[in-house]
Amino acid sequence: MLKYKSIGIIGARGIGRIYLRELSILGIKKIFILGKSYKQSLRNKRQLELETNIEITPCKNINDFKNKKLDLICICSPTNTHLNLINKFSKTKSKLLVEKPLFDIDHLSHKKIDKIIKSLFDNKKKQILTNLPLIEYTKSLKSKFKINKNKISKIYFKYYTSGGHSYKNIAIDLLPHALSFLLCFHYFKEEDVLINYIKMKKNSWKINFQFKKINCFFDFDQNIRRKKSILQIKLNNKNFQRIQKRNINRSIKNIEYIKSGKLIKKIKNPMSESIKKNIYKLLSSKINKKDIEIQKSLIFLMTFFVNKDGN
Repeated sequence: MLKYKSIGIIGARGIGRIYLRELSILGIKKIFILGKSYKQSLRNKRQLELETNIEITPCKNINDFKNKKLDLICICSPTNTHLNLINKFSKTKSKLLVEKPLFDIDHLSHKKIDKIIKSLFDNKKKQILTNLPLIEYTKSLKSKFKINKNKISKIYFKYYTSGGHSYKNIAIDLLPHALSFLLCFHYFKEEDVLINYIKMKKNSWKINFQFKKINCFFDFDQNIRRKKSILQIKLNNKNFQRIQKRNINRSIKNIEYIKSGKLIKKIKNPMSESIKKNIYKLLSSKINKKDIEIQKSLIFLMTFFVNKDGN
């Protein structure tokens, strides 16, 4: 299906290199890229081609990129560029796979966000998916450890990363992971939530809240010097920890496991699975109602939590 598709990536460095890796595995031989500048894209071209065996064609500017009439565009640029890029391509036939979060909610009112969500999703086009790898992680957790969602009364979600965000921007960066995890167990809205407290410091953001008689605690921390991220989840009194055998080279995927007590279960790489499944959904027009609802709910819940942080 992908052999004759034209595909582009905006922001091919950093997280975009992971997308290139997955597209290479899927058999793609040629990719168009758009970077901060044409010169930078030309400099990146050789290294990216060595890593992926994909022919990289840099585009001079956004109009040059748009004129390629791409079947699929992967948006991997900084979050504050997402909405502008989505708007530029929303009236084209290109399908859009956007790295989380879908767009920057900071400084946007609930009314404005509601308007944006309606323009993006309340149509029959089904053009956009947000990449949410924690959905695949949660599927593995549920299947490998036989989790019964109806017996969960307490959830602790700890995610410490090497990101460079601060204060509420930590929440904007990491809430998509925690909320997509929760939404895989229970669908809920802002009106279902009772916030007990939010604690925010320069390098951390924490929240305790309840919904549907479930007590939840999100514990986020970012430190640019942190060498290894920590993802730990506690369901009632049972701990689950992600274990990664990391590769420094992003052209080689991590080997991943989930550990609970003495049990260690190997799982498929969540990022790889998420990118692959989303690409096939977009290009085969198999986006379903649940895919749309998760994206919409996630943005509304993020807005609700971030706007309650006292700023």
